[in-house]
This record gives sequence, structure tokens and C-alpha cells, in this order.
Amino acid sequence: MKKLIALLLSLILVLSFAACSKGGETTNTDKPQKGEKVEVTGIGATAKVTITEDKHGTGTMLNAAKLPSFSVEGESAAIAQINDHIKSEVVAFCDEAAAEPLQYAVADTAVVETDRYLCAVVFYGRPLSVGMDHDTVASYVYDKANDSEVLLDDALKIAGYDAAQFDSLVTKLYKSKGLGEDLLESKVVGFSFLQNGMPEFFVCIRYDTGADEIIELVKVNTDTRSFDQTSYAQFIA
Repeated sequence: MKKLIALLLSLILVLSFAACSKGGETTNTDKPQKGEKVEVTGIGATAKVTITEDKHGTGTMLNAAKLPSFSVEGESAAIAQINDHIKSEVVAFCDEAAAEPLQYAVADTAVVETDRYLCAVVFYGRPLSVGMDHDTVASYVYDKANDSEVLLDDALKIAGYDAAQFDSLVTKLYKSKGLGEDLLESKVVGFSFLQNGMPEFFVCIRYDTGADEIIELVKVNTDTRSFDQTSYAQFIA
């Protein structure tokens, strides 16, 4: 009987601990859940992206660049910061190209808006440049719910990865595609958000086919763990 009572008491203690532990769990409201609907109020509810065309340069060599600019009704330090980043990166790139003889820049901007995020991904480069870099992608993302800029490290955290874990995922997905013998290098060059609130990443990969080294842009969807080949050519004509 004593053994039975002791067993019952032990069982009650275990169940009580489990219940307390479950009750003590907290939900990270900063991390969106699949299918999450976020109702945005305040300044973020007015956020929008305007696309402007840059057509300046020298002679007949004019930029053909569609560039983003974020705005809200009122003042937002985050929006001002995002626009400063756009000016110091892609706008500066286009200005530099336009200032050189026989050079110009091209850029296209894809805008994605979800319940919570406003994203502008810019694909840009110099068509007449020999050996043009393949990492000419820039992403600018505004969190409407928190009135804040979302950076790459933030997006990786939302997806549930750190940099090393994401590199491992890219390597695994690359091998599943059978593209070539070796993945020599991978670099995350941009990201956006899907409608379910999860991020997808643009990754520049360099790999060896056995005959040549190939540089390619791919999209990695961390929700479905898919790896889709794409092309700069579809963004930069």
C-alpha cells in the first residue's frame, strides 16, 4: 500500500510539473506564424512604396532604373533609415554608373506586401560592365506592426536559422538538385516575405559542374524548404 501511495504521489508531482511547464510557455509574438493575420494600426498602416524612374546619364547612355522609395503619413525613423540605405546603395550605384562615359545602370524593383511586411527587392547592375558582379541584389523591408526596418539577421531569426544553419540548408538543397560536383560558395544577397509571414531568401551560389564554374541566383523558401533556380536576366533586361 505504501508503495502504491508513493507511486501515486510521484505521478501527481510529474503531472503537476508538466502542467506548470506548459502554462509557463510564452509565445514569441515577434515571430510570425504560418497563416498569421496581423492587424496593423498606427503609422505602419499607411506605409507604401513608390517606384521612381532614373533616366539620367551621359549622351545616349541613360540609366534605365526603377528605384523604390518608402513613405508613411507622419514621421518614422525606420522609414527614413530605409530610404537612407536605398540612397547610399542602389541610388549611389546608379549615379556612379551615369557619371562614367559609355556606362549606365539598369535596375528593377519587385514590391511585395503582406499583412505585416512591406518589401522592395531591387535587382541591379551595369550591362556594359565586364565581369559584372552577381550579387547586385538589395532588399529593403519594413515591419508595419513594429514601425521598424527588418534586416537580414532578423529575417534569418524569423525563419528559425542562424547563418551557419542556413548555409547548411542551402548546401543540402543544392545537393538535392544535382546541379554540379561542388558548391564552392553561397551568399545571401536579399530576402522578402511570403504572404504566410515567412521569409524567402535570394542566394548567389557558385558551383563547379566539372567543366565550368557557374554563378547563379536561386530562391530559398524556408517554409517549404524549396530551392528554385532563377535568373538575373528576368529582372535586368
